[in-house]
Amino acid sequence: MKKQSIDQLREGAVVGDFFAVAECDRKMTGANKAFLSLVFADATGRIPGVAWDNIDRLATILTPDSIVRIEASVTSYKGELQLRVLDARPLKPSDKVDTADFMAKTPHDISHLYRQLVDIKNSVAEPMVRAMLDHFFDDVSFADRFRKQPAAKRMHHAYTGGLLEHTLSVAQSCVKLAGQYPFLNRDQLVAGALLHDIGKLEEMASGITTDYTVRGQLVGHLTIGSEMIGRAAATIKNFPDPLKWELQHLVLSHHGQLEFGSPVLPVTIEALALHALDMLDAQLFQARSAIETDAQEDAQFTKRVYGLDRTIYKRLASERGPAIAPIAAALDHELNLVQNKPAQESLL
Repeated sequence: MKKQSIDQLREGAVVGDFFAVAECDRKMTGANKAFLSLVFADATGRIPGVAWDNIDRLATILTPDSIVRIEASVTSYKGELQLRVLDARPLKPSDKVDTADFMAKTPHDISHLYRQLVDIKNSVAEPMVRAMLDHFFDDVSFADRFRKQPAAKRMHHAYTGGLLEHTLSVAQSCVKLAGQYPFLNRDQLVAGALLHDIGKLEEMASGITTDYTVRGQLVGHLTIGSEMIGRAAATIKNFPDPLKWELQHLVLSHHGQLEFGSPVLPVTIEALALHALDMLDAQLFQARSAIETDAQEDAQFTKRVYGLDRTIYKRLASERGPAIAPIAAALDHELNLVQNKPAQESLL
């Protein structure tokens, strides 16, 4: 049974507990000494680790996507906690562990989130756009996979249900933005929000931990998503090619820049809007998470945030008050997403 969670670890502590292995790489120091660079995970987060001794034996035990018991000390390296592994062993039949203790998940009710997503889908009036969305989100197998998939390996919404949570958040923002700017094609923008990351179902494999598939690394979720739209269009009678191309463009361009992985730049006004809202949702998630999980409670800035390449100003704890509430609490607002629909939980 697991007793110590990652979010409770403090420098100087001694750890003897079960953790999931997310990464294990053999590396060399500048002095040509071999060591293992590790990342451990549980339902509360991730923590880096290092092993200096007995690395050949430990490498056979600390295999990614496995649960192991480790003996370690909690140290600090460059201002970040890490586990210095002294020993490890694989699970025994007598070990009583629950895999749910090692898999982070959205703090929200997944069924409730999916109902909100379906309500937005059902608000799309253009018949062909609606047919495309129905093809995916009304399919039971697709829906089951989509509800469980993380949105990323580590950058944002990197937990079970994360893809659904992120997609719904972007779609809600698109609904609001289309109301502000009526020259936007509301149905196409909403469709782009709902479809923009569907390729992640094939890009990443989610087990105890999340990693990229071979296809995901070679092709990427933008291209995979575009291909999925193309195949779906072929099954819908008289689906117009220009509409197919515009939906594919929304997916292919949503990273916004060639150096960020988009094979094309956004050249429709809907694609410009989708890129901006997708980026905003991911960046705000990372900034907020950095503030709430920063171990230096009295520091005014977080440590450097990997995905944002900067520190985030968080003020002193005594000054913050309710300005930064827990993520889960921030999602309790109500937003009438669709006319004549009941008010629903907002992700904004």
